[in-house]
Amino acid sequence: MGVSALAEYTPTLVVLYDVGSSEPRRVAEFRLTSGGAAALTVLDPRGCLVAERWHNRGLKVYDPPSRIRSDDGPRFLRELIRSAGMSYYRVVDESAGKSATRVGRTPWQRRPDQSSGGPLAPPAP
Repeated sequence: MGVSALAEYTPTLVVLYDVGSSEPRRVAEFRLTSGGAAALTVLDPRGCLVAERWHNRGLKVYDPPSRIRSDDGPRFLRELIRSAGMSYYRVVDESAGKSATRVGRTPWQRRPDQSSGGPLAPPAP
């Protein structure tokens, strides 16, 4: 999904997966509320500090430099989708009409194609 198309898109469910072990684990969900904010549900009984920090402190953006807060719902969720890949976590758009069939097996695999929800591909040699 291009940048201009993403600016018009309103995600409703963005999920954070821990991909640091042999099987990916769904650890947190951000849902768009009827009030327009992004609500966090931590699914891992041990917590998910990265998701909690994003929700409480907002996301840093650099163009222009600012922070997007969770109460900026759609914009916050769009920025989550555009976030850079992390070693042990993957952000996946699972809004209605999207499918996340496979999140990946190792932290070294690329991010999923956010426009199709397709599987992760191994890194190029």
